[in-house]
Amino acid sequence: MEHTLAMQIFGVVMILVGIMKNWDPVGLNKSIFGEGEGIEGGPAASMRMLIGGGFAGIGGLNLYCSFMIDNSAVEGDFILIGNVIALVVILSTIIGAKFRGFLEHIPVPPLVIFPSLIGICLYAATY
Repeated sequence: MEHTLAMQIFGVVMILVGIMKNWDPVGLNKSIFGEGEGIEGGPAASMRMLIGGGFAGIGGLNLYCSFMIDNSAVEGDFILIGNVIALVVILSTIIGAKFRGFLEHIPVPPLVIFPSLIGICLYAATY
């Protein structure tokens, strides 16, 4: 897989996740955590929006870089491995929240999306 294609897939998925988190943060919180105290409040929704903005920013950075480097550029490897590191840290944070008792269950989408993107990035970086 070419570096640029992997960065474009990563970028589009992360931007879509960011848009989803910003479109209806209260509804997203309810779908993940159910009805609970503070779910409809501003702080929980604003945090979801901030996280979504961060994901969209990482996605936009990848899309930009995918059009600015050559397919054979070594820089593509660095960007893809950087994506892997970022996703591992994010996924570890989510799993850590479960073990620390802040979550009753780990949401399914990050357990599917992030490992898939990690696999794509690692495959493209070692190709």
